[in-house]
Amino acid sequence: MNQITNIEPNFSALILSSGLSERMGQPKALLKWDDSRTFIEKIAGDFIEAGCTQVICTVNRFILPMCLNLNVSPNVKFVLNEHPEWSRLYSVRLGLKELMDDSYCFIHNVDNPFIHAGIVKSLMENANPHAWLSPEFEGKGGHPVLLPALIIQNVRESDSPDITLQEILGSYPKIAVQMTDDSILRNINTPEDYRKMIRGNI
Repeated sequence: MNQITNIEPNFSALILSSGLSERMGQPKALLKWDDSRTFIEKIAGDFIEAGCTQVICTVNRFILPMCLNLNVSPNVKFVLNEHPEWSRLYSVRLGLKELMDDSYCFIHNVDNPFIHAGIVKSLMENANPHAWLSPEFEGKGGHPVLLPALIIQNVRESDSPDITLQEILGSYPKIAVQMTDDSILRNINTPEDYRKMIRGNI
């Protein structure tokens, strides 16, 4: 008699970090999280710790040389976005095309460094091949979101210049996964935000 075993699905992550960080005045990806890690090193490390088989980071031409010298897992790949001024969907599509396995993929912003492996694992426990997932805290949605292969393929094939990622997601069921803290909502967008983070006030 054949024994049936549960096989965990493979999942990857896409970190969007090709913006020009105009409000911050310096690249958010390279801001220091602590003495040894930048934002992008910390975020990529958390996804790897949670079990991601691959982490794709879209970056602009100004920070690519520095990113290539960062201390990251061999499973982290930096992809040049030559048009950071174009839409968010363009950057997402660019990153998703680099996936080796597209069973599931997280989409995350580099200005949300408060992600941790527990959040990733909680979302994967609720993964659904027909719906996208969003973490929520007190009724507010945050990041990362989790896309199944069905939606990944749709995003890859979408070539309309006017459609947005949110519009694509709106045509699929959404599953809200409740979180126990507000880490999913906290972003670093301005120098004042960063100063508050350093002081431990954000």
